[in-house]
Amino acid sequence: MARYRVLRLITWLPRGGIERKIVAVLPRLDRNLFDTHLCCIRERGPLADELEQQGIPVHVVPFRTRWDVKGLRALAELVKREQIDLIHAHMYRANTPATALKLAGLDVAVIGHYHNIGTWESWRQRFLDRFLANKRDMNLAVSEAVRQDVLRTLQLPEEKVRVLHNGVDLEEFRPVEPTQRIQLREELGLPRNATVVMMAARFVTQKNHAWVVANIQPVMDEHPDLVVAFAGTGPEEARVRHQAAASRHAKRFVFLGQRTDIANVLAAADISILPSSREGFSNAILESLACGLPVIASRVGGNAEVLVSGENGFLLDMHDAEPAPLPDRDQFLAALRLLAGDAEKRTQMGQAALATARRFSLDTMVEATSRLYLELLSR
Repeated sequence: MARYRVLRLITWLPRGGIERKIVAVLPRLDRNLFDTHLCCIRERGPLADELEQQGIPVHVVPFRTRWDVKGLRALAELVKREQIDLIHAHMYRANTPATALKLAGLDVAVIGHYHNIGTWESWRQRFLDRFLANKRDMNLAVSEAVRQDVLRTLQLPEEKVRVLHNGVDLEEFRPVEPTQRIQLREELGLPRNATVVMMAARFVTQKNHAWVVANIQPVMDEHPDLVVAFAGTGPEEARVRHQAAASRHAKRFVFLGQRTDIANVLAAADISILPSSREGFSNAILESLACGLPVIASRVGGNAEVLVSGENGFLLDMHDAEPAPLPDRDQFLAALRLLAGDAEKRTQMGQAALATARRFSLDTMVEATSRLYLELLSR
């Protein structure tokens, strides 16, 4: 029988980067040490079935608001019934009720996990979270950049916030042989001899898909073999599809839709791009590096903790814009021109990418998580 019972608390389980990472980590925790459950406070989401298939129970306790009294009572009952020793909550919406249970007197350790910069929507949220974060046993940040943002915004003591970098599954995400790459491209509807630029990201404003379509076309003019592929869905998809269809290179923009085989999607590419306005510590970047791809990404959040310009990719400086900062267009085009025109350079940077990915393995993340749990539970 496991020594400790752990509850992961999250809003729901869509096919997002944060949620996919949770689904990857939980089954790998030592089951002789930890009996792990997950609870959603809105609805299950499409990844819930995958988690249950791996032996992790998924509960749903609906919250209409963050301080829903009925929801708090139901969550407290779940914690008592399952004899939970530690709650590991993710993001403000789940961090809040988890900490409320501790304040209500439940004998449970609480971790609050921060995944992005500037996630508080109002001064009231910042004020409340400053109080709650001080009451938790530990707060985690996915990068040093996020940690500094949390420390500064919430005015916490240094020891109250630690970094737990995301990790990548090096068995799932890896380079493939040329013949396999051709096969993957055929399955995805990509030209076998093209230079494929891949952007694997949800279609939301902060990812800047529309900016890519608007700015990448000069390089497409110069490199007729260049194809730009987008993997993902989201509220901005229809607008970006319309924009691409109206461009002079309409046939060279490929929309792959929602994919569950992101490892294959990335392995079919030559270059990965992520020109976001905001990131915490990008799973997409780690996964691209593990597939041996050089990455062109914005200098935001924790991206500079994993990318080194000119070695395993390129970091783009940011410029003020409304409603959010945008990457430097000239730097983007220069990096893309260099990589699109030099296969040897792509290979060289791809090797450096693989070396970086090994430092951020999923196994390393699981081990760090286990050590933290044991530390907090032994207090």
